[in-house]
Amino acid sequence: MCVVSSVSDLQLAARRLVELQSIRSKLFDCRKNASYGLERCILTYQQPTWGRRELRTDLNECEWSIYQYTSLLHMLGEMCDRTRNEFDVQLQNCSQIRYETPKLIGIRHAIHHNGLIGLNIAEIPDLPEPVVVMPAQSIREHGNWGNGHPKFQTFFHDVSGNIIVMQSILERSGSVTTVLIEEYIHKLYSTFGEDELSKEAASVQIYH
Repeated sequence: MCVVSSVSDLQLAARRLVELQSIRSKLFDCRKNASYGLERCILTYQQPTWGRRELRTDLNECEWSIYQYTSLLHMLGEMCDRTRNEFDVQLQNCSQIRYETPKLIGIRHAIHHNGLIGLNIAEIPDLPEPVVVMPAQSIREHGNWGNGHPKFQTFFHDVSGNIIVMQSILERSGSVTTVLIEEYIHKLYSTFGEDELSKEAASVQIYH
């Protein structure tokens, strides 16, 4: 275990611990909400008596819920980058936010700058039910790529075909974020001591 250089370092680490525990809970809730939105879209699509407007409304609301989730993913990546400066802590799994869930971060980037892209429903022969998808070309045309912004290939370098199935990348992101947050918390415990850090976190002060 590393020696704590000052009381303020321990206090800052306790603050980060509480933030991580909060974002872990919020990530779970937002991912669950986004997954529920995807299921609702499929249900609406399968009801022949419901109009296309109802389906488009559900797809729009689902896309906003995905944006909320991807914004938290982006925030988590920024938080992990910050540890290098605050505690000189290197996280082995930090790059997974960018390299194992890049499509979600790319979709967030496009929505953040220009609003909704437009989810659609697709029936894929190999799958038993319709799926909610994001057309890759729509993302390319919608986002701001290059000229000071990340390039399209930064997020979508491994896209094959012309659609991105949303449910599969949402599910995959769950394990990625869990591993990363657990590593982050373990690093903080190893550096400051689990008992000391937990005690400090229990009385964390209002931010100034």
